[in-house]
Amino acid sequence: MPTKRTFFFRQGCGRQHGAALMVMLVILVVGVAAILVSVLSGSSLNIERDKTTADALAKAKNALIGRAVADTTSPGSLPCPDTNDDGSAEIFSGSDCPSYIGKLPWKTLGLPDLRDGSGERLWYALSPNFRDKISVAPINSDTVGSLNVSGSVPANNVIAIVFAAGNPLSGQNRTSASSLCTTTNTTIAANLCATNYLEGNNAQQSTATSPATLPYQTAAGSSSFNDQAIYITHNDLFPQLEWRIAREAKQCLDNYAAGNTNNRYPWAAPDNDTTNYSGTYDTLFGRIATTPYTQAKSVDSTYALPMLNALRDLQTALNNYSANINSTTTSALLNAGQTLITASQNAANYSSSSFYSYSSITTNADTAGDQGRDLANGVSGVTVSTAQGYIDNTNSNLKSYGFYDNTMSLSWPSGCVFNSSSYWNNWRQEVFYQAASGNSPGTSVTGCVNSCLSISGSGNPNPGSGTYTAAVIVGRAHSTTLNSGTPTSNPPVYYLEGINQNDGTSGSCSSPPFPGGKHDSTKNYSTCPMLSQKFVTYKPTDPSYSSVNDLVVCLDGKYNCK
Repeated sequence: MPTKRTFFFRQGCGRQHGAALMVMLVILVVGVAAILVSVLSGSSLNIERDKTTADALAKAKNALIGRAVADTTSPGSLPCPDTNDDGSAEIFSGSDCPSYIGKLPWKTLGLPDLRDGSGERLWYALSPNFRDKISVAPINSDTVGSLNVSGSVPANNVIAIVFAAGNPLSGQNRTSASSLCTTTNTTIAANLCATNYLEGNNAQQSTATSPATLPYQTAAGSSSFNDQAIYITHNDLFPQLEWRIAREAKQCLDNYAAGNTNNRYPWAAPDNDTTNYSGTYDTLFGRIATTPYTQAKSVDSTYALPMLNALRDLQTALNNYSANINSTTTSALLNAGQTLITASQNAANYSSSSFYSYSSITTNADTAGDQGRDLANGVSGVTVSTAQGYIDNTNSNLKSYGFYDNTMSLSWPSGCVFNSSSYWNNWRQEVFYQAASGNSPGTSVTGCVNSCLSISGSGNPNPGSGTYTAAVIVGRAHSTTLNSGTPTSNPPVYYLEGINQNDGTSGSCSSPPFPGGKHDSTKNYSTCPMLSQKFVTYKPTDPSYSSVNDLVVCLDGKYNCK
Protein backbone atom coordinates (compact mmCIF):
# COMPACT_ATOMS: atom_id res chain seq x y z
CA MET A 1 0.00 0.00 0.00
CA PRO A 2 1.49 3.28 -1.03
CA THR A 3 2.73 5.65 1.65
CA LYS A 4 0.54 8.71 2.08
CA ARG A 5 2.43 11.96 1.89
CA THR A 6 1.31 14.94 3.84
CA PHE A 7 2.41 18.48 2.82
CA PHE A 8 2.76 21.27 5.38
CA PHE A 9 2.68 25.03 4.57
CA ARG A 10 5.28 26.92 6.62
CA GLN A 11 3.93 30.28 7.57
CA GLY A 12 6.25 33.33 7.09
CA CYS A 13 8.47 31.99 4.29
CA GLY A 14 6.75 34.01 1.52
CA ARG A 15 6.76 37.12 3.62
CA GLN A 16 10.54 36.81 4.19
CA HIS A 17 11.21 36.56 0.47
CA GLY A 18 8.94 39.60 -0.15
CA ALA A 19 10.70 41.57 2.54
CA ALA A 20 14.06 40.74 1.01
CA LEU A 21 12.86 41.97 -2.37
CA MET A 22 11.59 45.16 -0.78
CA VAL A 23 14.93 45.72 0.94
CA MET A 24 16.78 45.19 -2.33
CA LEU A 25 14.41 47.61 -4.09
CA VAL A 26 14.93 50.23 -1.41
CA ILE A 27 18.71 49.80 -1.65
CA LEU A 28 18.49 50.16 -5.43
CA VAL A 29 16.31 53.28 -5.17
CA VAL A 30 18.60 54.79 -2.55
CA GLY A 31 21.64 54.02 -4.69
CA VAL A 32 20.13 55.54 -7.81
CA ALA A 33 19.00 58.55 -5.78
CA ALA A 34 22.48 58.95 -4.36
CA ILE A 35 23.96 58.85 -7.85
CA LEU A 36 21.37 61.36 -9.09
CA VAL A 37 22.00 63.61 -6.10
CA SER A 38 25.72 63.39 -6.74
CA VAL A 39 25.31 64.20 -10.42
CA LEU A 40 22.86 67.00 -9.71
CA SER A 41 25.04 68.39 -6.93
CA GLY A 42 28.05 68.37 -9.22
CA SER A 43 26.00 70.01 -11.95
CA SER A 44 24.66 72.60 -9.52
CA LEU A 45 28.17 73.26 -8.28
CA ASN A 46 29.40 73.76 -11.83
CA ILE A 47 26.49 76.06 -12.60
CA GLU A 48 27.20 78.06 -9.46
CA ARG A 49 30.89 78.29 -10.34
CA ASP A 50 30.08 79.43 -13.86
CA LYS A 51 27.65 81.99 -12.46
CA THR A 52 30.33 83.32 -10.08
CA THR A 53 32.82 83.51 -12.94
CA ALA A 54 30.40 85.27 -15.28
CA ASP A 55 29.47 87.75 -12.55
CA ALA A 56 33.13 88.54 -11.80
CA LEU A 57 33.96 89.01 -15.49
CA ALA A 58 30.97 91.30 -16.02
CA LYS A 59 31.86 93.42 -12.99
CA ALA A 60 35.44 93.74 -14.22
CA LYS A 61 34.33 94.81 -17.71
CA ASN A 62 31.89 97.40 -16.35
CA ALA A 63 34.52 98.78 -13.99
CA LEU A 64 37.08 99.12 -16.78
CA ILE A 65 34.62 100.92 -19.07
CA GLY A 66 33.51 103.18 -16.22
CA ARG A 67 37.09 104.03 -15.38
CA ALA A 68 37.93 104.79 -19.01
CA VAL A 69 34.91 107.05 -19.49
CA ALA A 70 35.46 108.94 -16.22
CA ASP A 71 39.24 109.44 -16.48
CA THR A 72 40.01 113.11 -15.85
CA THR A 73 43.27 113.44 -17.80
CA SER A 74 42.93 110.99 -20.69
CA PRO A 75 39.33 109.86 -21.27
CA GLY A 76 39.29 106.35 -22.72
CA SER A 77 42.52 105.23 -21.07
CA LEU A 78 42.97 102.19 -18.82
CA PRO A 79 45.46 101.28 -16.07
CA CYS A 80 48.44 99.00 -16.50
CA PRO A 81 48.02 95.34 -15.49
CA ASP A 82 49.10 94.23 -12.02
CA THR A 83 52.24 92.09 -12.26
CA ASN A 84 52.98 91.51 -8.55
CA ASP A 85 49.47 90.49 -7.44
CA ASP A 86 48.99 93.35 -4.97
CA GLY A 87 45.76 94.52 -6.63
CA SER A 88 47.24 97.79 -7.88
CA ALA A 89 48.19 98.82 -11.41
CA GLU A 90 51.91 98.99 -12.06
CA ILE A 91 53.54 102.38 -12.56
CA PHE A 92 55.05 103.22 -15.92
CA SER A 93 58.49 102.12 -16.94
CA GLY A 94 59.48 105.11 -19.02
CA SER A 95 56.35 105.76 -21.03
CA ASP A 96 55.09 102.17 -21.11
CA CYS A 97 53.46 99.66 -18.83
CA PRO A 98 56.02 97.11 -17.60
CA SER A 99 53.74 94.44 -19.07
CA TYR A 100 50.49 94.51 -20.98
CA ILE A 101 49.29 91.26 -19.43
CA GLY A 102 48.95 90.57 -15.72
CA LYS A 103 46.38 90.36 -12.96
CA LEU A 104 43.38 92.67 -12.97
CA PRO A 105 44.26 95.76 -10.83
CA TRP A 106 41.11 95.47 -8.75
CA LYS A 107 42.18 97.98 -6.08
CA THR A 108 42.97 100.62 -8.70
CA LEU A 109 39.52 100.05 -10.22
CA GLY A 110 37.81 100.36 -6.84
CA LEU A 111 36.55 96.77 -6.95
CA PRO A 112 36.40 94.11 -4.26
CA ASP A 113 38.90 91.26 -4.56
CA LEU A 114 37.14 89.63 -7.51
CA ARG A 115 37.59 85.87 -7.92
CA ASP A 116 36.31 83.41 -10.49
CA GLY A 117 34.28 80.33 -9.60
CA SER A 118 37.47 78.44 -8.75
CA GLY A 119 38.63 81.11 -6.33
CA GLU A 120 41.32 82.54 -8.63
CA ARG A 121 41.92 86.22 -9.27
CA LEU A 122 41.21 87.55 -12.73
CA TRP A 123 43.84 88.23 -15.40
CA TYR A 124 43.89 91.20 -17.76
CA ALA A 125 45.42 92.09 -21.13
CA LEU A 126 45.54 95.69 -22.38
CA SER A 127 45.97 97.21 -25.84
CA PRO A 128 49.10 99.38 -25.41
CA ASN A 129 47.66 102.43 -27.14
CA PHE A 130 44.96 102.67 -24.46
CA ARG A 131 47.38 103.01 -21.55
CA ASP A 132 46.79 106.09 -19.43
CA LYS A 133 49.82 108.04 -20.61
CA ILE A 134 48.26 110.96 -22.48
CA SER A 135 51.57 112.44 -23.65
CA VAL A 136 52.39 109.40 -25.78
CA ALA A 137 49.00 107.78 -26.36
CA PRO A 138 46.35 110.37 -27.26
CA ILE A 139 42.94 108.72 -27.42
CA ASN A 140 39.89 109.65 -29.48
CA SER A 141 37.22 107.86 -31.51
CA ASP A 142 39.74 106.98 -34.23
CA THR A 143 42.00 105.10 -31.81
CA VAL A 144 41.84 101.40 -32.65
CA GLY A 145 42.34 98.54 -30.19
CA SER A 146 45.35 96.41 -31.13
CA LEU A 147 44.14 93.11 -29.64
CA ASN A 148 42.33 90.34 -31.52
CA VAL A 149 40.43 87.30 -30.31
CA SER A 150 40.00 84.03 -32.22
CA GLY A 151 37.99 80.88 -31.55
CA SER A 152 34.38 80.43 -30.50
CA VAL A 153 33.69 84.16 -30.03
CA PRO A 154 36.12 86.01 -32.36
CA ALA A 155 36.61 89.79 -32.34
CA ASN A 156 39.02 92.46 -33.50
CA ASN A 157 39.64 96.08 -32.53
CA VAL A 158 39.73 94.87 -28.92
CA ILE A 159 40.86 97.32 -26.24
CA ALA A 160 41.16 95.00 -23.23
CA ILE A 161 40.47 91.39 -22.25
CA VAL A 162 39.69 89.97 -18.80
CA PHE A 163 40.36 86.26 -18.21
CA ALA A 164 39.05 83.80 -15.63
CA ALA A 165 41.74 81.14 -15.30
CA GLY A 166 39.68 78.41 -13.62
CA ASN A 167 41.19 75.40 -11.86
CA PRO A 168 44.84 74.55 -12.61
CA LEU A 169 45.35 72.10 -15.45
CA SER A 170 48.06 69.50 -15.75
CA GLY A 171 51.50 71.10 -15.50
CA GLN A 172 50.30 74.41 -14.03
CA ASN A 173 52.01 75.33 -10.76
CA ARG A 174 50.36 78.11 -8.76
CA THR A 175 52.54 78.11 -5.67
CA SER A 176 54.69 80.99 -4.49
CA ALA A 177 57.89 79.07 -5.24
CA SER A 178 60.16 80.61 -7.87
CA SER A 179 60.59 78.86 -11.18
CA LEU A 180 61.22 79.65 -14.83
CA CYS A 181 58.18 81.36 -16.36
CA THR A 182 57.79 80.58 -20.03
CA THR A 183 55.67 83.71 -20.51
CA THR A 184 58.42 86.11 -19.42
CA ASN A 185 61.41 83.75 -19.82
CA THR A 186 62.51 84.83 -16.35
CA THR A 187 62.54 83.16 -12.94
CA ILE A 188 59.64 84.52 -10.89
CA ALA A 189 57.09 83.23 -8.38
CA ALA A 190 54.95 80.61 -10.11
CA ASN A 191 51.76 82.37 -9.01
CA LEU A 192 52.78 85.46 -11.01
CA CYS A 193 53.36 83.60 -14.26
CA ALA A 194 50.59 83.69 -16.86
CA THR A 195 51.53 80.23 -18.16
CA ASN A 196 50.38 78.72 -14.86
CA TYR A 197 46.90 80.21 -15.27
CA LEU A 198 46.17 80.77 -18.94
CA GLU A 199 46.48 78.43 -21.88
CA GLY A 200 47.71 78.78 -25.45
CA ASN A 201 48.05 82.28 -26.86
CA ASN A 202 46.40 83.75 -23.78
CA ALA A 203 49.63 83.29 -21.84
CA GLN A 204 51.84 85.07 -24.37
CA GLN A 205 54.14 87.87 -23.28
CA SER A 206 53.12 91.44 -24.13
CA THR A 207 55.44 94.38 -23.50
CA ALA A 208 56.42 97.53 -25.36
CA THR A 209 59.42 95.76 -26.88
CA SER A 210 57.66 92.42 -27.33
CA PRO A 211 53.95 93.10 -27.94
CA ALA A 212 51.45 90.28 -28.30
CA THR A 213 51.19 89.27 -31.94
CA LEU A 214 48.94 86.20 -31.89
CA PRO A 215 45.19 86.45 -31.33
CA TYR A 216 43.97 85.66 -27.85
CA GLN A 217 41.74 82.59 -27.68
CA THR A 218 38.23 81.57 -26.69
CA ALA A 219 37.12 77.92 -26.81
CA ALA A 220 34.92 75.36 -25.09
CA GLY A 221 36.33 73.99 -21.87
CA SER A 222 38.47 70.84 -22.11
CA SER A 223 41.23 69.01 -20.31
CA SER A 224 43.77 71.29 -21.98
CA PHE A 225 41.90 74.62 -22.05
CA ASN A 226 39.58 76.14 -19.44
CA ASP A 227 40.07 79.91 -19.78
CA GLN A 228 36.93 82.02 -19.86
CA ALA A 229 37.12 85.60 -21.14
CA ILE A 230 35.23 88.82 -21.61
CA TYR A 231 36.54 91.70 -23.68
CA ILE A 232 36.01 95.38 -24.40
CA THR A 233 35.68 96.33 -28.05
CA HIS A 234 35.72 99.77 -29.63
CA ASN A 235 31.91 99.70 -29.85
CA ASP A 236 31.63 98.80 -26.15
CA LEU A 237 33.56 101.88 -25.03
CA PHE A 238 33.27 104.72 -27.49
CA PRO A 239 29.52 105.40 -27.62
CA GLN A 240 29.70 106.11 -23.87
CA LEU A 241 32.92 108.08 -24.19
CA GLU A 242 31.52 110.18 -27.02
CA TRP A 243 28.53 111.07 -24.83
CA ARG A 244 30.93 112.39 -22.22
CA ILE A 245 32.82 114.56 -24.73
CA ALA A 246 29.57 115.82 -26.30
CA ARG A 247 28.11 116.76 -22.92
CA GLU A 248 31.27 118.64 -21.95
CA ALA A 249 31.21 120.58 -25.21
CA LYS A 250 27.48 121.20 -24.76
CA GLN A 251 28.05 122.55 -21.25
CA CYS A 252 30.70 125.01 -22.50
CA LEU A 253 28.46 126.26 -25.29
CA ASP A 254 25.37 126.41 -23.05
CA ASN A 255 27.26 128.42 -20.43
CA TYR A 256 28.69 130.72 -23.08
CA ALA A 257 25.29 131.41 -24.67
CA ALA A 258 23.65 131.96 -21.28
CA GLY A 259 26.15 134.73 -20.57
CA ASN A 260 25.11 136.98 -23.46
CA THR A 261 22.03 138.57 -24.97
CA ASN A 262 19.52 136.35 -26.79
CA ASN A 263 21.45 133.12 -26.22
CA ARG A 264 23.97 133.67 -29.03
CA TYR A 265 26.84 131.43 -30.09
CA PRO A 266 30.15 132.42 -31.73
CA TRP A 267 31.14 131.53 -35.28
CA ALA A 268 32.54 128.09 -35.95
CA ALA A 269 35.94 127.27 -37.45
CA PRO A 270 35.78 126.02 -41.07
CA ASP A 271 35.93 122.25 -41.52
CA ASN A 272 39.30 122.43 -43.25
CA ASP A 273 41.01 124.39 -40.47
CA THR A 274 42.48 121.69 -38.24
CA THR A 275 45.60 123.71 -37.42
CA ASN A 276 44.42 126.90 -35.69
CA TYR A 277 40.69 126.18 -35.40
CA SER A 278 40.03 129.84 -36.10
CA GLY A 279 36.47 131.09 -35.86
CA THR A 280 35.39 132.69 -39.13
CA TYR A 281 32.69 135.25 -39.87
CA ASP A 282 29.42 133.82 -41.27
CA THR A 283 30.45 130.22 -40.45
CA LEU A 284 27.54 128.56 -38.67
CA PHE A 285 28.71 124.97 -39.07
CA GLY A 286 32.21 123.62 -38.45
CA ARG A 287 34.59 122.74 -35.68
CA ILE A 288 34.64 124.60 -32.37
CA ALA A 289 36.97 127.60 -32.47
CA THR A 290 39.96 127.94 -30.16
CA THR A 291 38.60 131.29 -28.96
CA PRO A 292 35.06 132.58 -29.54
CA TYR A 293 34.84 134.71 -32.65
CA THR A 294 32.05 137.31 -32.69
CA GLN A 295 32.55 139.51 -35.75
CA ALA A 296 29.21 141.25 -36.16
CA LYS A 297 29.39 142.89 -39.57
CA SER A 298 31.13 142.46 -42.86
CA VAL A 299 34.47 144.19 -43.53
CA ASP A 300 36.51 144.59 -46.67
CA SER A 301 38.52 141.48 -47.53
CA THR A 302 41.60 143.35 -48.79
CA TYR A 303 42.72 145.16 -45.62
CA ALA A 304 40.32 144.84 -42.70
CA LEU A 305 39.66 141.10 -42.82
CA PRO A 306 43.39 140.20 -42.75
CA MET A 307 43.78 142.38 -39.65
CA LEU A 308 40.86 140.71 -37.87
CA ASN A 309 42.19 137.27 -38.78
CA ALA A 310 45.71 138.23 -37.67
CA LEU A 311 44.39 139.53 -34.33
CA ARG A 312 42.50 136.28 -33.81
CA ASP A 313 45.58 134.21 -34.69
CA LEU A 314 47.78 136.24 -32.33
CA GLN A 315 45.37 135.42 -29.50
CA THR A 316 45.61 131.73 -30.33
CA ALA A 317 49.43 131.89 -30.53
CA LEU A 318 49.60 133.73 -27.20
CA ASN A 319 47.34 131.14 -25.54
CA ASN A 320 49.52 128.30 -26.83
CA TYR A 321 52.73 130.07 -25.80
CA SER A 322 51.37 130.74 -22.33
CA ALA A 323 50.34 127.10 -21.88
CA ASN A 324 53.63 125.61 -23.10
CA ILE A 325 56.71 127.67 -23.95
CA ASN A 326 58.82 125.80 -26.49
CA SER A 327 60.44 126.45 -29.86
CA THR A 328 57.22 125.70 -31.74
CA THR A 329 54.96 128.03 -29.73
CA THR A 330 57.65 130.74 -29.63
CA SER A 331 58.07 130.66 -33.41
CA ALA A 332 54.29 130.73 -33.92
CA LEU A 333 53.99 133.75 -31.60
CA LEU A 334 56.77 135.57 -33.43
CA ASN A 335 55.12 134.98 -36.81
CA ALA A 336 51.63 135.90 -35.54
CA GLY A 337 52.93 139.16 -34.09
CA GLN A 338 54.67 140.15 -37.31
CA THR A 339 51.60 139.25 -39.39
CA LEU A 340 49.38 141.47 -37.23
CA ILE A 341 51.84 144.40 -37.49
CA THR A 342 51.74 144.20 -41.29
CA ALA A 343 47.96 143.78 -41.43
CA SER A 344 47.18 146.60 -39.00
CA GLN A 345 49.49 149.03 -40.81
CA ASN A 346 47.85 148.15 -44.13
CA ALA A 347 44.40 148.70 -42.63
CA ALA A 348 45.49 152.10 -41.27
CA ASN A 349 47.13 153.32 -44.49
CA TYR A 350 44.51 152.65 -47.13
CA SER A 351 41.37 154.77 -47.28
CA SER A 352 39.38 151.86 -48.72
CA SER A 353 39.91 149.89 -45.52
CA SER A 354 36.97 149.51 -43.15
CA PHE A 355 39.37 150.54 -40.36
CA TYR A 356 40.97 153.53 -42.07
CA SER A 357 39.18 156.09 -39.89
CA TYR A 358 39.46 154.06 -36.66
CA SER A 359 43.01 154.80 -35.52
CA SER A 360 42.34 153.53 -31.99
CA ILE A 361 41.74 150.07 -33.49
CA THR A 362 44.75 149.92 -35.78
CA THR A 363 47.15 151.57 -33.30
CA ASN A 364 46.32 149.10 -30.54
CA ALA A 365 46.47 146.21 -33.01
CA ASP A 366 49.89 147.33 -34.22
CA THR A 367 51.14 147.52 -30.63
CA ALA A 368 49.64 144.11 -29.83
CA GLY A 369 51.63 142.67 -32.73
CA ASP A 370 54.79 144.38 -31.43
CA GLN A 371 54.19 142.92 -27.98
CA GLY A 372 53.73 139.40 -29.36
CA ARG A 373 56.87 139.63 -31.47
CA ASP A 374 58.93 141.14 -28.62
CA LEU A 375 57.70 138.52 -26.16
CA ALA A 376 58.82 135.77 -28.53
CA ASN A 377 62.20 137.49 -28.90
CA GLY A 378 62.65 137.74 -25.13
CA VAL A 379 62.61 141.55 -24.94
CA SER A 380 62.85 142.73 -21.35
CA GLY A 381 59.64 144.00 -19.75
CA VAL A 382 57.32 142.33 -22.24
CA THR A 383 55.08 139.67 -20.71
CA VAL A 384 52.08 137.58 -21.64
CA SER A 385 50.00 139.97 -19.55
CA THR A 386 51.17 143.11 -21.38
CA ALA A 387 50.63 141.51 -24.78
CA GLN A 388 47.17 140.36 -23.71
CA GLY A 389 46.37 143.88 -22.58
CA TYR A 390 46.87 145.34 -26.06
CA ILE A 391 44.86 142.52 -27.64
CA ASP A 392 42.06 143.30 -25.17
CA ASN A 393 42.26 147.02 -25.97
CA THR A 394 41.95 146.28 -29.69
CA ASN A 395 38.97 143.99 -29.12
CA SER A 396 37.32 146.55 -26.87
CA ASN A 397 37.56 149.18 -29.61
CA LEU A 398 36.25 146.71 -32.19
CA LYS A 399 33.25 146.11 -29.94
CA SER A 400 32.65 149.79 -29.29
CA TYR A 401 32.52 150.51 -33.02
CA GLY A 402 30.24 147.54 -33.72
CA PHE A 403 32.69 145.31 -35.57
CA TYR A 404 32.27 142.68 -32.83
CA ASP A 405 29.02 141.82 -31.06
CA ASN A 406 29.52 143.73 -27.80
CA THR A 407 27.09 141.47 -25.94
CA MET A 408 29.29 138.41 -26.47
CA SER A 409 32.42 137.35 -24.60
CA LEU A 410 35.71 136.89 -26.43
CA SER A 411 36.72 133.98 -24.21
CA TRP A 412 35.19 130.66 -23.19
CA PRO A 413 33.73 130.37 -19.66
CA SER A 414 36.13 129.62 -16.82
CA GLY A 415 36.74 125.90 -16.38
CA CYS A 416 35.41 125.09 -19.85
CA VAL A 417 36.89 121.96 -21.43
CA PHE A 418 37.92 124.02 -24.46
CA ASN A 419 40.49 125.96 -22.48
CA SER A 420 41.17 123.94 -19.35
CA SER A 421 41.49 120.25 -20.24
CA SER A 422 44.61 118.32 -21.17
CA TYR A 423 42.73 116.16 -23.67
CA TRP A 424 40.59 118.53 -25.75
CA ASN A 425 43.24 118.70 -28.48
CA ASN A 426 42.83 114.94 -28.95
CA TRP A 427 39.11 115.31 -29.64
CA ARG A 428 38.62 118.68 -31.28
CA GLN A 429 39.04 117.38 -34.83
CA GLU A 430 36.10 115.01 -34.33
CA VAL A 431 33.72 117.47 -32.66
CA PHE A 432 31.54 119.77 -34.77
CA TYR A 433 28.83 122.21 -33.96
CA GLN A 434 26.03 124.03 -35.71
CA ALA A 435 24.41 127.29 -34.59
CA ALA A 436 21.08 128.51 -35.89
CA SER A 437 21.53 131.73 -37.85
CA GLY A 438 19.14 133.54 -35.51
CA ASN A 439 21.56 132.86 -32.67
CA SER A 440 24.72 134.11 -34.35
CA PRO A 441 26.79 137.22 -33.55
CA GLY A 442 25.29 140.56 -34.52
CA THR A 443 21.96 139.17 -35.69
CA SER A 444 18.91 141.40 -35.46
CA VAL A 445 16.64 138.38 -35.02
CA THR A 446 15.53 137.38 -31.53
CA GLY A 447 15.84 133.62 -31.34
CA CYS A 448 16.21 131.09 -34.12
CA VAL A 449 12.59 131.32 -35.37
CA ASN A 450 12.64 129.58 -38.79
CA SER A 451 16.35 128.71 -38.58
CA CYS A 452 15.97 126.38 -35.58
CA LEU A 453 17.60 122.96 -35.79
CA SER A 454 15.95 119.55 -35.78
CA ILE A 455 17.38 116.20 -34.72
CA SER A 456 15.57 112.98 -35.60
CA GLY A 457 16.35 109.35 -34.80
CA SER A 458 16.33 107.08 -31.76
CA GLY A 459 19.49 108.64 -30.32
CA ASN A 460 17.82 111.97 -29.49
CA PRO A 461 15.97 111.53 -26.16
CA ASN A 462 15.01 115.21 -25.92
CA PRO A 463 11.69 116.82 -26.85
CA GLY A 464 11.38 119.93 -28.97
CA SER A 465 13.05 118.84 -32.21
CA GLY A 466 12.76 121.73 -34.62
CA THR A 467 13.25 124.33 -31.87
CA TYR A 468 16.94 123.80 -31.07
CA THR A 469 19.27 126.79 -31.27
CA ALA A 470 22.46 124.76 -31.74
CA ALA A 471 23.81 121.22 -31.83
CA VAL A 472 27.06 119.42 -30.97
CA ILE A 473 28.06 116.54 -33.23
CA VAL A 474 30.72 113.98 -32.36
CA GLY A 475 31.75 112.19 -35.54
CA ARG A 476 33.70 108.97 -35.83
CA ALA A 477 35.52 107.86 -38.96
CA HIS A 478 33.09 105.34 -40.50
CA SER A 479 34.19 102.36 -42.56
CA THR A 480 31.99 103.47 -45.45
CA THR A 481 33.38 107.01 -45.50
CA LEU A 482 37.10 106.48 -44.93
CA ASN A 483 37.88 106.52 -48.64
CA SER A 484 35.56 109.38 -49.54
CA GLY A 485 37.48 112.24 -47.98
CA THR A 486 40.07 113.41 -45.50
CA PRO A 487 39.72 114.73 -41.94
CA THR A 488 39.88 118.26 -43.40
CA SER A 489 37.30 117.77 -46.16
CA ASN A 490 34.42 120.18 -46.50
CA PRO A 491 31.75 118.99 -45.93
CA PRO A 492 33.29 116.57 -43.40
CA VAL A 493 32.39 113.29 -45.10
CA TYR A 494 35.32 111.57 -43.40
CA TYR A 495 33.52 111.79 -40.05
CA LEU A 496 29.81 112.36 -40.67
CA GLU A 497 27.24 110.25 -42.49
CA GLY A 498 23.84 110.69 -44.09
CA ILE A 499 22.17 114.08 -43.77
CA ASN A 500 24.71 114.98 -41.07
CA GLN A 501 27.32 115.49 -43.79
CA ASN A 502 25.10 116.78 -46.56
CA ASP A 503 21.36 116.46 -47.02
CA GLY A 504 21.69 116.83 -50.77
CA THR A 505 20.11 120.27 -51.21
CA SER A 506 21.51 123.75 -51.37
CA GLY A 507 18.60 125.35 -49.53
CA SER A 508 16.20 128.04 -50.62
CA CYS A 509 15.77 131.49 -49.15
CA SER A 510 12.69 132.50 -51.09
CA SER A 511 10.18 131.74 -48.37
CA PRO A 512 9.93 129.75 -45.12
CA PRO A 513 9.97 126.98 -44.10
CA PHE A 514 13.43 126.37 -45.49
CA PRO A 515 14.42 122.85 -46.57
CA GLY A 516 17.71 122.25 -44.81
CA GLY A 517 20.84 122.63 -46.86
CA LYS A 518 24.44 121.54 -46.95
CA HIS A 519 26.62 121.78 -43.86
CA ASP A 520 29.07 123.86 -45.79
CA SER A 521 31.19 126.36 -43.90
CA THR A 522 31.84 128.38 -47.05
CA LYS A 523 28.16 129.04 -47.68
CA ASN A 524 27.26 132.72 -47.61
CA TYR A 525 24.81 132.69 -44.72
CA SER A 526 24.38 136.46 -44.91
CA THR A 527 22.35 135.96 -48.12
CA CYS A 528 20.35 133.11 -46.59
CA PRO A 529 20.07 134.02 -42.91
CA MET A 530 17.24 131.67 -42.07
CA LEU A 531 18.73 128.48 -43.46
CA SER A 532 17.46 125.57 -41.35
CA GLN A 533 19.49 122.47 -40.61
CA LYS A 534 18.54 118.86 -39.99
CA PHE A 535 20.50 116.13 -38.24
CA VAL A 536 19.96 112.51 -37.33
CA THR A 537 21.39 110.33 -34.56
CA TYR A 538 20.77 106.73 -33.46
CA LYS A 539 21.29 104.55 -30.41
CA PRO A 540 24.09 101.96 -30.81
CA THR A 541 21.41 99.24 -30.55
CA ASP A 542 19.47 100.69 -33.48
CA PRO A 543 20.12 98.89 -36.82
CA SER A 544 20.54 102.31 -38.45
CA TYR A 545 23.61 102.94 -36.27
CA SER A 546 25.63 100.70 -38.58
CA SER A 547 25.29 103.28 -41.35
CA VAL A 548 25.18 106.51 -39.26
CA ASN A 549 27.20 106.43 -36.04
CA ASP A 550 27.34 110.18 -35.37
CA LEU A 551 26.29 111.39 -31.93
CA VAL A 552 24.23 114.59 -32.16
CA VAL A 553 23.30 116.48 -28.97
CA CYS A 554 20.95 119.46 -28.98
CA LEU A 555 21.31 122.87 -27.35
CA ASP A 556 18.46 125.30 -26.80
CA GLY A 557 19.22 127.20 -23.60
CA LYS A 558 16.05 125.68 -22.12
CA TYR A 559 14.99 122.63 -20.17
CA ASN A 560 14.41 120.52 -23.31
CA CYS A 561 18.05 119.71 -24.09
CA LYS A 562 19.65 118.04 -21.11
